[in-house]
Amino acid sequence: MNDHEKSEGLTDASVERYLERVGAVRPQRADAGALRELHLRHLLTVPFENLSIHLGQDIVLDEKALVDKVVGARRGGFCYELNTAFAALLRALGYRVELLQARVLGPDGRVGIPYDHMALLVEDADGGRWLADVGFGDHSHH
Repeated sequence: MNDHEKSEGLTDASVERYLERVGAVRPQRADAGALRELHLRHLLTVPFENLSIHLGQDIVLDEKALVDKVVGARRGGFCYELNTAFAALLRALGYRVELLQARVLGPDGRVGIPYDHMALLVEDADGGRWLADVGFGDHSHH
């Protein structure tokens, strides 16, 4: 889904529960400072985990299902799950978000396979463009 496609959207109640899950308050504006705060709080409270894969559970890349997993079930997820859920939150708060196909640089210095990872391109209310990624595990806090 790119920024021109419509997301399912989160209800106000879902947004409030998501913000509570990550220990954040609703920002006044969809600006860079609020994005930084939301990104850090998400990284510190929602774990990277891939238990569903190992348990043979269905992986559903649907915004509502992913928000339910992260917020309702208080679970984590892998890059596609976490970044899709975070994108839904950011869109509901007024950011423009594009899902990006990404590749991971391996320990041997080689680039991984296409679609090995997902990150987000986020545009704030001031037109700033930021790379956000809450689905990589050990990652930058800024």
